[in-house]
Amino acid sequence: MPEGGDAYGGWVGWERAAMTRGAVACGNADASQAGVEILEAGGNAIDAAIACAFAMGVVEPLDSGLGAGGFMTLHHAASGTTTCLDFMGTAPAAARYELYQAVEPAGDYAIKVKGRYNEHGHRSVAVPGAAAGLCEAMERFGTLPRRIVLAPSIRLASEGFTVAAKAALRMARTADLLDLTDECRRVLKKPDGSLFQAGDRMAMPDYGRSLAAIAEHGPAAFYSGALAAGILADMAAHDGFLAAADLAGYRVVERAPATGAYNGRRIASMSPPSSGGLVAAGLAALERQGVADTAEGRAEALARAMLAMFESRRTGLGDPAFVKPAPIPTRGESTETTSLCAMDAAGNAACITYSNNNHSGVVVPGTGILLNNQMRLFHAWEGSPNSVAPGKRPASSMMPTLLFDGDRPAMAIGASGSTRIVTALMQIVFHHLGRGVPLEQAVREPRLHAEEDTLMADADYRGIAEPLAARLGLNFVVSPGRDPMMASCQTIAVEADGTATAVGDPRARAQGRVV
Repeated sequence: MPEGGDAYGGWVGWERAAMTRGAVACGNADASQAGVEILEAGGNAIDAAIACAFAMGVVEPLDSGLGAGGFMTLHHAASGTTTCLDFMGTAPAAARYELYQAVEPAGDYAIKVKGRYNEHGHRSVAVPGAAAGLCEAMERFGTLPRRIVLAPSIRLASEGFTVAAKAALRMARTADLLDLTDECRRVLKKPDGSLFQAGDRMAMPDYGRSLAAIAEHGPAAFYSGALAAGILADMAAHDGFLAAADLAGYRVVERAPATGAYNGRRIASMSPPSSGGLVAAGLAALERQGVADTAEGRAEALARAMLAMFESRRTGLGDPAFVKPAPIPTRGESTETTSLCAMDAAGNAACITYSNNNHSGVVVPGTGILLNNQMRLFHAWEGSPNSVAPGKRPASSMMPTLLFDGDRPAMAIGASGSTRIVTALMQIVFHHLGRGVPLEQAVREPRLHAEEDTLMADADYRGIAEPLAARLGLNFVVSPGRDPMMASCQTIAVEADGTATAVGDPRARAQGRVV
C-alpha cells in the first residue's frame, strides 16, 4: 500500500468470522446479499453462487446476465465431485464475416471484419449459455428450487436497486454503444437519454419478468419458449446470425478441471477453452525460480513468471472439440466481466465467471435482456485454433478457481479483467499462500501485469515497476489509481477450523460476507 493513505478511500468490503452457514464474495453488495439470503434459506454454496450470478446480471447489467456466457468451477461435498461447467457462448451455424485490410491512423496494420459486425450489433452475438449453465448447476448440485434461488434477482430487477460506482463507470465507458438500438437506450439509459450515475435508483421490470420465466419454466423458456421467440424475431429483423436451431441445440459442456499445485495446495481451475491452467503454470514458475524477499525482488519474480506464463499460452488455446494446440494471440477480450464465489460449512464451494464480453448494444425488445458480443472473441480469419466454426466456443481468460488443502476446499478465487485475470489471481495467491499475507491485504496489494512486450502497473507501484520494465526491455504503462481494469478479484479462504475470510475487491467496491 502507498505510504500515508488508503488507496481505496476506506472501503472495507471483507469479513472474517466463524462460518455457520457459508460465505460469499461478489462484485456488488446487493448481489452479495442475494447469496447471503440463499444461505440463510438453507441453500448450499452452489445455490448461493448462482443466486449471486443472477443478481449480478441485474445490478451490473452490461457485464453479465441471461445474454452472457461463461464458466463455473465447483466442488460438491456429498458426492466428492470437483468439476467445471462450460456455458460459454457458441458461434451460430450461419456465422460468416467478410474481412478487409486496414491501416489505422497510428500506422498499425490490421485485419478487421467489415463494418465491425463481430464487435457490435446482432451479428456479434454468440449463442448465450448463462441460462443453461446456471440452471444445470442448480439442478445437479444445488438444494433449493429455482423460484427461491432466483427470487432475490427478480426482486432487484422489479423493485429497483441503487446503481453502484462500478456499474456507473461501466455505463460511462460504453455510453455510445448504449445508443446502438432504441431498446438498449430505453432500458439502460434514463428517459431523457442521460446515463445512470452512482447513487441513482434503477429498475429493470422487463428483465424481472424474463427472470421469472426462467424461475417458472427453467432454461427452456430461453432456448425454445417465449424468450427464444423474442430473440429470434429480433435477429430476423436485423439480419443476425442466431437461429432457432442454434438456441435449441445449445448444451452445457462438463470438463475436467485444469490442475496444478502451489505451496501445498491443490489447484482446480477451468480447462480449455479457458486459460485456467496458466495460474498453476505461473505459480510453478515462481516456485522454480525463487523469490527474493524484497519489494523489488518480488516484482521481478512475478513479472518473469508472467512472461513465461503467457509464452506458454501462445503454444495453443482454443475449443478442444475443434483444435489441437497451436499458436494463438489474445485479442478482443473485454475487461468487463462478472466473477463471484461461495463456500459453505458443509464443504461445498463454487466460483463463477461469466460475461457479455463488452456487450453487443442489442437488448431484445420486451425482455430487458442485453445480448453478448462474444463473437468478437473469435478470430475472424480461417486457419486459427480460435477461428469461427458452427457451435464452437471462443478462447477466454476467465478462470474460476478452487484450491484444496488435501480434500478440503480451502480457497475460491475468480476475477474480471481480460488477461489481467490470470496475473491478478497469481499475485493474490502468491501473496496469501506464498508470503503468508492475510487474504484481505493480499487483494489490496498493488498489482502489475507483464505480457508480451509490455509491463503495466498501478500508479503507486511505478517507482518499482518502471525501472523493472527498463531492465526487462518492456514498454511501461501506468494504470491510473487502483482501477478495476487491473482486474477485480473476489475470493474466499476457509481455515480448517471453519473460520472464513470473504473479500470483495475494493477496486470495484465489491463485498465479501460470512454468515
